[in-house]
Amino acid sequence: MNRVYIIFVAMLLSACSQSPSAVRITNDVPAPPPRPTGIARSEPVFYNGKTYKVDLTPAQGGVYGVSVKGMSAKQQKDALGLSTSAFHHFTCKDSQKTDILTKPAYENGEWNLTAKCG
Repeated sequence: MNRVYIIFVAMLLSACSQSPSAVRITNDVPAPPPRPTGIARSEPVFYNGKTYKVDLTPAQGGVYGVSVKGMSAKQQKDALGLSTSAFHHFTCKDSQKTDILTKPAYENGEWNLTAKCG
């Protein structure tokens, strides 16, 4: 019954169009828009009850500089986890993994590392 109704509606709509190919019924789902790449961005990220500032700066070859501001020098493990998660969320496609290229280094009150989508 539903199939007959759908065919009838499709025929009715195609009769109203200027060209016979203007109305198409498909099961295709449009792809989500691509994430912008190569753009420097700064994002506030809520992690473990605090908000930290994460800066993502593109370099050559798809490599990004990632910095986390607001963590202490003793929070290397947290800085690595936060920067990996934020980098993947804001930069990589869902099917890609995050490759950390350098260990986090604490300088001038912020953690810095380089990462790439793999």
